Amino acid sequence: MKIVADTAIPFLKGVLEPYADVSYLECDMISRHSLTDADALITRTRVKCDRHLLEGTPVKMIATATIGTDHIDLEY
Repeated sequence: MKIVADTAIPFLKGVLEPYADVSYLECDMISRHSLTDADALITRTRVKCDRHLLEGTPVKMIATATIGTDHIDLEY
C-alpha cells in the first residue's frame, strides 16, 4: 500500500511506515502526478481534493487532519 501524506501533519512520521510505503510531500507538491501510484492521501485543508486532483489516480481513501471537509469534493 502506498500513502501520500502532507509533511505538515504533526506526529505522523513513523506511525504508518510498518504498514505502508509513505511519501511525505509539502502541500503544494501534492498533485495528480504524485498520486499516480497512491492508494491513500492524508492531507490538510490546503490541498483541494476534487476531480482535478484525483481523476485517473488509484486513490481510494482520503484522510484529513482537520475539523472540516470543505477542501474535499464529497460528491465526487
